[in-house]
Amino acid sequence: MAQKFSLLINEPLKPYTSFRVGGPADLLALPKTIGELKNLLGYASEHEIPVTLLGGGTNVLISDKGIRGLVIITTHLKSGIRIKDSNPEKCFVFAEAGERLSTACRFATDHSLSGLEFAAGIPGTLGGAIAMNAGTKSKDMAGIVADLMVLDPKTLVLQTIERKNLGFSYRHLEISGIIVAANFGLTPANQAKIEQTFKQNLLLKKTTQPVSAASAGCFFKNPVKGMPAGELIEKSGLKGMRINDAMVSELHANYLVNAGNATCEDILALKTRIEDTVFNTFKIKLETEVRVEGE
Repeated sequence: MAQKFSLLINEPLKPYTSFRVGGPADLLALPKTIGELKNLLGYASEHEIPVTLLGGGTNVLISDKGIRGLVIITTHLKSGIRIKDSNPEKCFVFAEAGERLSTACRFATDHSLSGLEFAAGIPGTLGGAIAMNAGTKSKDMAGIVADLMVLDPKTLVLQTIERKNLGFSYRHLEISGIIVAANFGLTPANQAKIEQTFKQNLLLKKTTQPVSAASAGCFFKNPVKGMPAGELIEKSGLKGMRINDAMVSELHANYLVNAGNATCEDILALKTRIEDTVFNTFKIKLETEVRVEGE
């Protein structure tokens, strides 16, 4: 297979994650097209190089030693958001996985399409948001995805999977393959009302969560029953707790933030302290929402 891509060698991963934490990738690539992504996967397969995929790096914690093999970051995989089909009841919008979720929200508002207001202020890419079924208490990505274009990393075959065949659950999507694009089903509505709801949701997020801090968003999943994770952590007396520069946010206790030069080791130590304290206090085992990558 002809090599039609560029690779960065021993590239630090800190700048590519919202936590601003992590060691280097042996190899790093930022494909701009699905064809380039296919070439990279073919190259990795041919040379038996392990592959790790990252989107906007907003829901991930990279180890201090970094990631071995090839890291593919999909933030450049975008060809523009566009309307594919529409009728008075529903409008289908197409976007590739590397588009920012915030860009999709702006597109929806500009075109008087309702359905993405809940995503106001949620960082990262569309692909990442779909993969983790990002959302709020009331709505999530599963509610608007019409179908996904998925690439098989072994056969390099693209297939379209309809919503009814997608295994969405709380902050998770069970899927085999790489999400490269999606169609969203949005509803035509009054633009001013969409804008107002979006701004209200964004303001609420900014006033209740440390959105400008270096973090990976909510660190723990909310338990199925009872108090949410943030409340459990706060009532365990852990707001403001820190291990070196890893700190529990004073604004929202389910946010672990990098207050300066925190390491992955610092954050994981704080995570363990939180888990142990909450379990000893409430007999509840917290589960992480953030995934850890690297050795």
